[in-house]
Amino acid sequence: MNVYLDSSFVIRQLLGVRPECPFWGKWGKAYASTLMRTECFRAANLLRLSGKINDTQRARLGSWIEKVVSSVTLAPVTDAILHRAAETFPVAVGTLQGIHLATILELQAVHGISCSIATDDEHLLQAAMSLGFAEAKAESEQAGPTKAHKQRSA
Repeated sequence: MNVYLDSSFVIRQLLGVRPECPFWGKWGKAYASTLMRTECFRAANLLRLSGKINDTQRARLGSWIEKVVSSVTLAPVTDAILHRAAETFPVAVGTLQGIHLATILELQAVHGISCSIATDDEHLLQAAMSLGFAEAKAESEQAGPTKAHKQRSA
C-alpha cells in the first residue's frame, strides 16, 4: 500500500492522541508534500508555547518528526501544483488542503502513483471524498470512529 501522509495524522500519531494506527510504518511507500515538515514543526511549536508539552517533549517530538520526514518521499510544491490548488474543487477547501489535494492528484496523474490518504483533517477528508476517494479503513479501525484512511477508488 502506498500512503500520502498529512501532518494532522502524523502529529496525532506521534503524540499518541489518536488510536494506534495498524498500518503506521507498514506501508509500501509513503509520500507527503514538502509542506509536511513545516506543518509538523509549527504544530509542535504551538503545543510547546501553549504549555501542552514541555521543552523535553518538544525536542523528542522534533526528533520523531525528522525521522518521519526522512522516511517518506517528499513531493515538491511546484508551480503546477500551486496552479491546480488555485482551481475550483467540488467543496470548499483552504489553501493547505488545496495544495495537499493537488499534490495527491499530481502524484497520480503525472507519476502514476496511487495513494491512500492518512489524515485527521475533516475538511481534507471531505474534499478527498468529493474527488472520488473512498473510505478504506484498516481492519482494526472498523469499529472505531476515527476516519484516518481514505483511498482513491478506481
